[in-house]
Amino acid sequence: MSWAEELQDASFRGVQFECTSTADAVSKSLSIKQAPYSNDASIEDMGNNPRDISINAVYSGEDYKTWLDALEAALLETGPGELIHPIYGIQQVNVVNYNVDHNAENFDSCTIQIKFIQAKDKQRELFIPIQVQETIATEDIIEVPASALEKALKKLEQLDQNEFFTFVNNIRTGVNKFREGLGLIRSTIDNVLSPANFIVELVDDVSQLVTFDTSISAISKWRDLANRIQRFEKLFTSDNSSSSSNTAQAQQALEQLWRATQVASTITLTQKIVASVRSDMAVNKEINLTPIDLAVIRQQNRIVIQNSINAERSITTSANSVTQISVYKTVADQVHLQIQELIETRPPISTTTIIVPCTLHWLAHQLYGDFSRANEIQRLNPTLENPALLLPGMELTIYAQ
Repeated sequence: MSWAEELQDASFRGVQFECTSTADAVSKSLSIKQAPYSNDASIEDMGNNPRDISINAVYSGEDYKTWLDALEAALLETGPGELIHPIYGIQQVNVVNYNVDHNAENFDSCTIQIKFIQAKDKQRELFIPIQVQETIATEDIIEVPASALEKALKKLEQLDQNEFFTFVNNIRTGVNKFREGLGLIRSTIDNVLSPANFIVELVDDVSQLVTFDTSISAISKWRDLANRIQRFEKLFTSDNSSSSSNTAQAQQALEQLWRATQVASTITLTQKIVASVRSDMAVNKEINLTPIDLAVIRQQNRIVIQNSINAERSITTSANSVTQISVYKTVADQVHLQIQELIETRPPISTTTIIVPCTLHWLAHQLYGDFSRANEIQRLNPTLENPALLLPGMELTIYAQ
């Protein structure tokens, strides 16, 4: 939707005018400190300077002078006034200057160039919520390749019984090898001809290995399980050169499904981590994963997913492959947002009252033992005028910890 479809009637202090153009300028207030003979500077962002608003207004018609007089009276009035900006809506502004232009060619009309400065910015939310996926289902990751393998197995069963039984036994052997390598209890596949079901069961069993009630740190436990899963990355990789076309097709579908299984297993482990951290945050329990740990987990997920995407791109260009790549991209974005939400989750908001005159850096040191968090307090208090002079009785918004 363009701005032309949402234009508002421009006015100042209730006096309407036609607007031919607007120009809005915003600059930053920066404190720059630099040592002599040094090319390095320490720059502190002190916030935004007031917004400059330039508007070109026009009146025309036999009664233009009446409207011009009314607008001039509004512009000459002292103090801030309400401007209806044609694009940004209601603004509280002060008048800086204005020019009225008449010319001989355009009688019964005039143009007015007005410059405003915004007196008070709109109140903005401190934190803007982002829609984050609660959980990522295993079924969504393996649906496409599981369906492809199921069709390939049924076709192989009809055309060549011997190759079918050999292929099914290879699947059973490979999955059992994977279970033994991870120490899973279940050792049978209920129905090989239903890949979606037995892969979901397999991934669910893998998720049960994630526990947080031992002396091993959560990040170490996750890293160990992720590495053990990746050892079986090429479990079903095979040379199809000596196989029939039907077997080769089934083999390709199996390799694609196993890549999806590797991704689903890693994502499932991460979902247990996400759920555990969310649960700890809900009851204000000490979290045993640092933001750096969470970033490491996110990076490992990216690597696993990207490797699978690269494999899909290099091996086949089928419609299934294109669809699966799209699924991987969606899952990668969902995991990124989940982890980012945990990393950026803030402690509860509280308030503090200044007892003695101090600076914002001194207050941050007193509250947190870290003077560098002064910028954090300043962001929570956008109306604070002078961070170098906090007076007794002032009440500031802060993080509780």
